[in-house]
Amino acid sequence: MHPTLEVHNQEQANLKAAKAAFFASGGTAQFIQPGVGKDSPGISHEPKRPYGYARIAQKTKRGRIITPDDELVICAQLMECKKSGMTRYKASKNVGISETLCRRLIADHSLDFPKAG
Repeated sequence: MHPTLEVHNQEQANLKAAKAAFFASGGTAQFIQPGVGKDSPGISHEPKRPYGYARIAQKTKRGRIITPDDELVICAQLMECKKSGMTRYKASKNVGISETLCRRLIADHSLDFPKAG
């Protein structure tokens, strides 16, 4: 017999003995040895999911992943937009990126793209 099966069989026998002692005492509470039941070592205690949330999709990383090479291309496009006289907002819409990404690229790459004032 496999060693894990022997361990499980022993645990099952301990549980049966504990149940028999419980019912023999008339169903009153009494001390049960640690390691029998829920307190058994090796049992994982995973939290249960709240009712009704089983069908909600897990959150994923939003947006597209932009590589450093893509960042350089986008920065070049932003600078072309600046030369044509566009504001940051119009440039981000023209390039097809969010305003947040536009601000981050300008800050990270130290681009000279002043705010419209």
